Amino acid sequence: MFSWLKSWKKAKTSHESPSALKQLVSTKPADNAASSPPPKQFASDEPISGADQDRFNRAPFASRIADTIARRPDPSSLVVGVFGPWGDGKTSVLKMMEEELRRHDHVVVLHFNPWHFQSEDQLIRGFFLALADGLDRELSNRQEKIGEALKNYGSLLAVVPLVSGAADAAAGIGETMSNVNLDELRSRIENFLAGSGKRVVVLVDDIDRLDRSETHSIFKLVKLSADFKHTSYVLAFDDEVVAAALGERYGSGGQQAGRAFLEKIIQVPLHLPPADTASLRILTFEGVEAALSMAGIELKKAQADAFARHFVDGLEPRLSTPRAAKLYTNALMFALPLLKGEVNVMNLMLIEGIRILYPALYAAIRDNPSIFLESQRENRSDAFKSEPTPFDELVAKALPSLTSAEREIVKDRLLYPLFPRTGRMQYGGEWDNIWSREQSICVARYFKRYFAYCVPNGDVSDASVNALLEDVVKAQDQEKRALIEEFSRKRSVGQLVTVLRQRSEQLTPESAGPLLRAITLSGAFFPKERGLSILTTRMHAAILVKQLLKQIPAGPARWTAAERVLQDATPLPFAVECLQWLRHDTENNSDRNILEADEHPRMLSIVAQRVAKAHTEHPSYIEFGDDSPSLIWVWNNVDSEGARATMRHRFDLHPEEVDAYLDCYVGEGWEIESGLPIRDTLRQMEFNEIDRIVGADYVMANLTKRYGEDLGNTDEYLSMEGSEAWRMAHKFAHIYRHVQCRT
Repeated sequence: MFSWLKSWKKAKTSHESPSALKQLVSTKPADNAASSPPPKQFASDEPISGADQDRFNRAPFASRIADTIARRPDPSSLVVGVFGPWGDGKTSVLKMMEEELRRHDHVVVLHFNPWHFQSEDQLIRGFFLALADGLDRELSNRQEKIGEALKNYGSLLAVVPLVSGAADAAAGIGETMSNVNLDELRSRIENFLAGSGKRVVVLVDDIDRLDRSETHSIFKLVKLSADFKHTSYVLAFDDEVVAAALGERYGSGGQQAGRAFLEKIIQVPLHLPPADTASLRILTFEGVEAALSMAGIELKKAQADAFARHFVDGLEPRLSTPRAAKLYTNALMFALPLLKGEVNVMNLMLIEGIRILYPALYAAIRDNPSIFLESQRENRSDAFKSEPTPFDELVAKALPSLTSAEREIVKDRLLYPLFPRTGRMQYGGEWDNIWSREQSICVARYFKRYFAYCVPNGDVSDASVNALLEDVVKAQDQEKRALIEEFSRKRSVGQLVTVLRQRSEQLTPESAGPLLRAITLSGAFFPKERGLSILTTRMHAAILVKQLLKQIPAGPARWTAAERVLQDATPLPFAVECLQWLRHDTENNSDRNILEADEHPRMLSIVAQRVAKAHTEHPSYIEFGDDSPSLIWVWNNVDSEGARATMRHRFDLHPEEVDAYLDCYVGEGWEIESGLPIRDTLRQMEFNEIDRIVGADYVMANLTKRYGEDLGNTDEYLSMEGSEAWRMAHKFAHIYRHVQCRT
């Protein structure tokens, strides 16, 4: 599936442009780096057990050290240091050394792990106890056990702290243990080893994982015990870490002092050969393949190409150890199943690489979305200015150890592909729909998913949208409505409408039709939000209706579908909203009109008949409140005489309902500073509409009969005590009298 990526070979120079990747050629891994089947679980950090598992061509290095130690004729002690950073494979090299050493019959290989001991006393006793037990097993045919002498030697050394060399330690024991001579014990031990013809090799690992005090202790111990003849020590550690720890105690302090101390102990300092780029890449790509396989994700070739290109250009320069490769692929093992189908897989693999290899940059991206999602240059001419943008400054702060040129490479080959608007190119709003379809991290809706490893509350998962589009095709009307209701119950219906609008152009008539029916029947789930925003969820849903109708072939089929929308859209305010967006607009681009101009009167008539019928049962100004004016407006435009007669008849039977009718024309305002809603008041425009539909004289007569002749005679009505209906009656009367005076 993905193993072809192993053939990618790094370009020769680090400054090559992405186009240079076209020149990459296939290369076979070395025999000793042959790939093994990709794992189906998290990659373990366990070392290899032998040279047959060597992937980084370190077996010759390990074999040479082992052979040199085993064959050297000099009986004097030898201390070899194998240096390398954490996770670079030092333990695996020790394993291969041990494998080679055990081929020599005269070599006794012993392990000592300083992690197991918490004090200097325990460390000394434990070290010589390990030597004693190991040698007793290897030299079990001898009458006198060498282990007894080693244990006694260790016990004596443990009496005093490790504050100096062996001579000082012996002197410290001096008078207290005068009946025992350390030199005599040492001679006995060396005679044992010489007589047996054996050479002891002690392998000590994980020194760089000790705390500073423990690090001091283990090196003092080695200094005290390393002068045994016929004995060699191989110490594996990160020399940078250990030198810094030792430098605090010796010399002038600092790493240089620590290195000076190491030089007194380590006789053969060797640095682990660096893992070659090709082998590290193969290891990484095998892990990526395993992670994709475990998540059940199949990459298209274009996706795999994009990932490989950006990985090689942006991530691989930081991938210096096998452990880093395993950490990265384990991160993918975790993230890919969680976000399968919800994000762009290539983007996710790259951002996870940034998390592992550039952790400070990852945090900067996560905590500053606007800088990465929005253009940092105000206009096209700014794109060619040299002043650093907030994006440039943030990247510099997150990558202080990189040179300016290296940071430019990270931006050009890793960040710009992920966040295009951070670059010098200008991208218009139309790109948001393109990037949304690709589930890209550079879209605000998707951005959070990459860092939360889930779909945030209020958002909708792409999987749920896909399921909706699939299920709605075969669902009955009641089931269609239930599918939309589920999103409403989770308070994500607004985001659902947004996503469906973005996808509408990709829908076929066979899927657009059933979805259109579901939206038509679900108007009650699309709220008309309060606030300063002009576009509400209900408006977006009506626009979606128009977009879905556009996917149905023009002509009788589209008109039939539109007619059904206007007949069945519920509640009535949603039907009117759909009518507003479906009407033919002769002043705008004809591409935006989906129905013919002569079909508009027919659409008005359908909705007007519904409003008239509903009014006889439940007046719209009572049932729909501030939505009522738009409903009555449609009714009045089709049958003004019928609307006026019907409404007056209702008011004659229920005079108090005039208050509710007036109230539905009063909207809300919003305070700029606090953002709190404030009730608006009746204005001249609304008065004119009421006059046109019911008649101002009729309404004034109703109000005068119920509230008295003094309505509107004073400008102080707004400060008067009384009900809101009474205050609104005064406002209507005030405008009425003002109009009367003008005429």
